Amino acid sequence: MKVKAVCCQNCGADLEVDESIRFVTCNFCGSKLEIVHDSTTTHSRLLEEIGEKTDRMSEDLKVIRLQNELEQIDREWQAQREGMMTKNKDGSRSKPSVFASVFGAGVVMVAGLVWFAMMAGVSSAGGPSGFGMFGFVIIGIGVVILISGVSRAGRYQQAEAEMLSKRRKLQAKLDALK
Repeated sequence: MKVKAVCCQNCGADLEVDESIRFVTCNFCGSKLEIVHDSTTTHSRLLEEIGEKTDRMSEDLKVIRLQNELEQIDREWQAQREGMMTKNKDGSRSKPSVFASVFGAGVVMVAGLVWFAMMAGVSSAGGPSGFGMFGFVIIGIGVVILISGVSRAGRYQQAEAEMLSKRRKLQAKLDALK
């Protein structure tokens, strides 16, 4: 049994500890100490400081994890958003909107009605009949455009609302830790 002399990090009292001892309590001030045996020295370290540092590190780690989750939500939304965007004539991309869908479908359906009216006039004047039915096909295409566009805009809005909800919850947790 080899005894080493160490100093209490709290009160400075001299302590004698066995080389095999890792933790002690100071007989003078009652501080809990860790005995550190390095290759060249033996010294003491206050366990309370280690505990406080560990608690701070734990809180910092929680903050970092929440920040990473926020960044992941943002990255996932960016990828999902890109897949839901509509491509414009000039190659640019924009988010789908109900207004644009209704407007575009309305233009197509009006074109179908105009075609139908024009062909009805042509066939009543003795021209070929049957071409007027193509107007109904155009109107049907307008209906499909309307349904798919409104549906796409709704899916986009729902996905965005879900992402914002997740983000707000995580941000609230993060703000509570700071």
